[in-house]
Amino acid sequence: MSDNHIHQFRYRESGMGEEQLFTWTAATRELRLEEGTGEETIILLSGRQQQELTRRLEKAKVIDWQPVYTTEWLILDGTDWEIRWSNPDGDGTSRGSNAFPDKWELLRDWLYSQFEIREEEIR
Repeated sequence: MSDNHIHQFRYRESGMGEEQLFTWTAATRELRLEEGTGEETIILLSGRQQQELTRRLEKAKVIDWQPVYTTEWLILDGTDWEIRWSNPDGDGTSRGSNAFPDKWELLRDWLYSQFEIREEEIR
């Protein structure tokens, strides 16, 4: 059985004129947040945080996400997002505009919580 755990990813989200980019690499345990303003914050995840992130990636089934999520509704200034990941089986990507995979919020909310960014601060 192959190890299909995600070893690194880049998650970008934008909406309402704001943009955030999260980058994580398992080998270094670094979780980086780059804001559209150019501000950058890097935290070193503890072993427990690293395990929690891996658990959320697996529970959300990120590697099974469709390449593109869309909605038939016209929404201005909604949420655009994209995630690119790598694992031993290769690379993957998924993105959406105002449409999200099941359990998307498990990953998204955890990422923001690590930097204590509240929803109202980014909208």
